[in-house]
Amino acid sequence: GRAGALLLSAAILAGGAPTAFAQPSDAAYALVNRLSAAMKRCWFMGGDPIFGDYVAGPEPNATGGPRILVVPRNTPDGRPVLVVEILGAGPKPKVNVYGPLATGAAADRIGRDLRRWIDGGDACS
Repeated sequence: GRAGALLLSAAILAGGAPTAFAQPSDAAYALVNRLSAAMKRCWFMGGDPIFGDYVAGPEPNATGGPRILVVPRNTPDGRPVLVVEILGAGPKPKVNVYGPLATGAAADRIGRDLRRWIDGGDACS
């Protein structure tokens, strides 16, 4: 099911275990920038009905590592519906994905898109 797909995607997306309190690597910053650009282009600017009510905000300097928050468009200060966080200091950062969108109807799509973009692809679904 969707929960299994999310767990699978989390396992596939995971790199090595992050070092406690490690500074994010250049690879983590590059990855958050690449993911943010792909999400914006494919999910938020393309008129995708799944993501039409949301906006994404990258936080490259978030405590714990760079992340992207997806929030409701009409309440941008509200609770995120999807969080994509990049952890670790090595050349292969770990990616954690969670929030209501990650376990809802769009979970499989989100996992496929993120895996493709993490692997270097830039195509939309």
